[in-house]
Amino acid sequence: MKLKEILELIGGTLFGDGETEISGISSLKDAKEGDITFLFRKSYVNLAKETKASALVVGEDIEIKELGERNILITPDPFKAYVKVAYLFAKEEEKEAFVSPLAYVSDGVTMGEGVKIHPFVYIGRGSRIGRFTTIHPFVYLGKDVSIGENSIIYPNCTIYDGVTIGNRVIIHSGSVIGSDGFGYFWDGKRHVKIPQLGTVEIGDDVEIGANVTIDRASLGKTLVKKGTKIDNLVQIGHNVTVGEDSIIVAQVGIGGSSEVGNRVIIAGQVGIRDHVRIGDDVKIGGQSGVTKDVPDGSEVTGTPHMAHREWSRLQAYLKRLPELFSKVKKIEEKIKLGENR
Repeated sequence: MKLKEILELIGGTLFGDGETEISGISSLKDAKEGDITFLFRKSYVNLAKETKASALVVGEDIEIKELGERNILITPDPFKAYVKVAYLFAKEEEKEAFVSPLAYVSDGVTMGEGVKIHPFVYIGRGSRIGRFTTIHPFVYLGKDVSIGENSIIYPNCTIYDGVTIGNRVIIHSGSVIGSDGFGYFWDGKRHVKIPQLGTVEIGDDVEIGANVTIDRASLGKTLVKKGTKIDNLVQIGHNVTVGEDSIIVAQVGIGGSSEVGNRVIIAGQVGIRDHVRIGDDVKIGGQSGVTKDVPDGSEVTGTPHMAHREWSRLQAYLKRLPELFSKVKKIEEKIKLGENR
């Protein structure tokens, strides 16, 4: 496509030749002739000067004279522009519908138009797959699974009986949805398994990373609401509810029957104990241990968790502990000398 067409998409001001052909998108370092690239930070200006890209998108805070003679697009938000342009070059799925003869489709399965079922997929009795959904190889769908429209299930996913998945959901390789919750009781002699009779429901526009596990409820349902994005290697326990448009970063563990609000951000390696309520618009710092309810709008960090400002202050004190210890030791020595006189 021509550079002027990209300008129409992202908006802004062009300095250069709008007729320049753009055939790809790349980083500043790896770009070659025909590519478009993006400068997000002033600290990368020197790298931008050396890029071989045919066009460079920058923010309004960049002095373009520093960048030499080249095609430059100035836009208010380079990152937002990048996302729009990246979609232009994203690889599209094959559009033609098919069901591979090497897939196993049980009786009573219903499929909408445009569905693509790759080889070695297993689909259990009574399952329903919405229009234009793609199921990649080695996916297992149990009985009575419901998947909405325009969803993508990548290879080696396992979706147990009775799970409901919404529209435009993406589930990456290796994830397991609907396995038994971790429920046992001690009868005085041994751990007795509690039957996990509930299900899992995934809302519209959710994305689930690779090797995520979401357990079915003991009763009722484990729920991930619309728009939430889950990174790789996350564990969500039974009867958990995750609200709308939340972000859960890699290696988070959420204990059973906890409730996570809307627009929550949970950073990497956070642990949340069972039966905890996380309010709306909460931010939880990486490696925190959440042991009790967190009110709406809070920013917390640490183990056990505390207000982020308090945690930051404590870290400053922690760095000074060797110095303080040395001072205390000197004071003790002076006191002993005084006592011995």
